[in-house]
Amino acid sequence: MHKIFALILSLSLLTLSCVSLPSANAAESITLNAEDDWAPYSYVAAGKIQGFAPKVISAAFASQGIKVNYNAVPFTRCLRETLSGAALACFDIEINSENEQQYHFHKTPLFVEGLSIFAKAPHRKITVADLEGHTVAITNGYTYPPLIMNNRKILKDGSPSDEVQFKKLLAGRVQYALVNSTPAKLMQKNNQRYRTQIIEVGLVNQARFYIGFSKKHPDGLRLRQVFEQGLSTIKANGQYAQLEQQFKASLQ
Repeated sequence: MHKIFALILSLSLLTLSCVSLPSANAAESITLNAEDDWAPYSYVAAGKIQGFAPKVISAAFASQGIKVNYNAVPFTRCLRETLSGAALACFDIEINSENEQQYHFHKTPLFVEGLSIFAKAPHRKITVADLEGHTVAITNGYTYPPLIMNNRKILKDGSPSDEVQFKKLLAGRVQYALVNSTPAKLMQKNNQRYRTQIIEVGLVNQARFYIGFSKKHPDGLRLRQVFEQGLSTIKANGQYAQLEQQFKASLQ
């Protein structure tokens, strides 16, 4: 009788352990805030997040056994929710003196992208110093380098989007627009007026973009480290280069 009781007890405990404990092989799933309107890097199309950035992020985390879901939101909300800890992370962020202590940033950038100066055609080539005394369009909530933001002689005019910058430029409401090079070229590709009446006249800098992980989210620091490892993995195995090649081909 004692042997039968012991056998029943052992089977009961085994059943409970199988029900209570998650599978060791179950992949971790996380959700990141994603900018919803910055094509071709991160944007919504056909109801889904698209772009080079989420492809790289998904691949990097997948190499570490983590599946990524995305919550597409306006960039200002993306930042705000990550700062408060309501969201795990937000992308794409350029690090500057104002935000470098606000988030956990990984070491290796997601990608590098130029910040260009645009003007109505025809126009000569210029430098950042030539912007002084002129009205220059920028996009609200976006990060710009100190040589722009700290120079009071450059008269900044905020816009809700990069495309509104171009519309203001054509309307004569601003003299210059600061838009990242690849998104600007995509807008010009898709709009004849932008393509024929607006030209790139200078380069501010080559900006590095990152995921900003929340300092107030319990998984922020850990997943920053996991992502850095994943990004290193896909750069080493050639997957990043393949994604980059596909991305560049899609812009032709």
